[in-house]
Amino acid sequence: MSMVFSRLKAGIAGLMLALLAPAPGAAQDLLSRELPIALDADSSEIDRGNDRLVFRNVTISQGETRINAQEAFASTLDFANSVWTFEGDVTIVLDGTSIASNQAQLTFSDYNLQGAIVEGDPARFEHNGEQRQAQGRANVVEYDAAAGIVRLSREAWLAEGGREISGNVLTYDINAERVVADRGKEENERVRIIIDPASLEQQEEDDTDDPQ
Repeated sequence: MSMVFSRLKAGIAGLMLALLAPAPGAAQDLLSRELPIALDADSSEIDRGNDRLVFRNVTISQGETRINAQEAFASTLDFANSVWTFEGDVTIVLDGTSIASNQAQLTFSDYNLQGAIVEGDPARFEHNGEQRQAQGRANVVEYDAAAGIVRLSREAWLAEGGREISGNVLTYDINAERVVADRGKEENERVRIIIDPASLEQQEEDDTDDPQ
């Protein structure tokens, strides 16, 4: 029996245990390990040459977290500690944040999504916050789930609250709904900010009409 086949059997057993876990209460955190993980795919196979599992037209979901892609590759199905690679029309959706790209590498630990590194031409990011919306794009988008940080690099652009910001590196704090721009290491790299007064006025009107 091959190593990857043994991993597949063990992973399926672990996944079934997760699926049979008790339903979470209303106060359950979004990425709690108590939430069941579901994996759906049109097909799956064992790539013995590369010692990995291959899934096509795959969807992985946990609570409100959802990952879709044309293909997914993993060395094990056990989400306790694994790294997955997704390719083709990749979308990641969780807690008001969505990321779309051509390729993504996701890290799972203790049955939770810990982070993602996505690449695209460009990769796109969108967040619907309590106070305002933000959207951006870059060749590389890195997501830190625990810190609630999205880092856009290489031709990064982000629009938030009537402002457009572009630079080599942009960091967005999802919890604080705040952006930090870094011009990068090269001396000729600059940060550019465009402010749209009309959008700012509309944002102020919306905040007045819908007080927190």
